[in-house]
Amino acid sequence: MNAALIFHNGVSHDWTAADYDSYVVLAELGTPHPAARVNLARRGRPLRRAIRAALRTTARIHLSRTPIRKEAVGR
Repeated sequence: MNAALIFHNGVSHDWTAADYDSYVVLAELGTPHPAARVNLARRGRPLRRAIRAALRTTARIHLSRTPIRKEAVGR
């Protein structure tokens, strides 16, 4: 049996097809602990998420405070 087809602990039921493909490639290359590597890559990035949320909030505040020109209202 091909070693790439033997799924070990760490393979999760919520993996996407891309996750399984990554696992298969890493296993075929002989990477130690391919499931752990895929899980690490899938891990959330809370700091990045917080920065994006702050930027979205700043953009909304800026747009809401932009004065509306009278010429644009009459169109």
